[in-house]
Amino acid sequence: MNRPDHSTYIEWLNLDADGLLEGEERSRLEEHLAACADCRREREELQALNGLLRRSAIDARPGFRQAVMASLPTAGWEVHSSQGWRFPAAVLVLLGALAAGLLIAGSAPSSAGFSTLVAVGSLFRAAVLAGAGLLAASWKGVGLVVERVISSPASLGAFGFLVLCLNLLLISLLRRKRPARQAEGAPSDPRR
Repeated sequence: MNRPDHSTYIEWLNLDADGLLEGEERSRLEEHLAACADCRREREELQALNGLLRRSAIDARPGFRQAVMASLPTAGWEVHSSQGWRFPAAVLVLLGALAAGLLIAGSAPSSAGFSTLVAVGSLFRAAVLAGAGLLAASWKGVGLVVERVISSPASLGAFGFLVLCLNLLLISLLRRKRPARQAEGAPSDPRR
């Protein structure tokens, strides 16, 4: 029987603290704890931390999550009425009607018309799947970038400095004096 290395015992200590260690692994951990003072000290620290977390837990009032979600402003892509989708839906219906009209007008009495209809349907299906995949990949990419930016204090500081510089640039552009427009019919300045 293979003897686990010390990192495995540390992992088992964390699982045991969470109540997820069972069976043979638990008994092997107990045997190891009888002989290893470092792991016993680690277990005591984990138990103290768990006790501290249990004692400092704050119960949220009922409906807290709903109240927080209701107080957040809606994002640009969140549309709560059907008015935002009327134009895209109308374009989709118009394109579908146009495709059906072309299919009826250009098809001979054979299965070619049906095959064309299936091809157009497959095209729409592929477009929807590609759009969904692109959306999912975009959000995953954004998540990876954010994770990388906040992974170390140096990169987080550099990102904060970049944001600060961009804000200062924006403020300086907004405060810049614009030349006054000449009134219509006024003589133009020959020095310009």
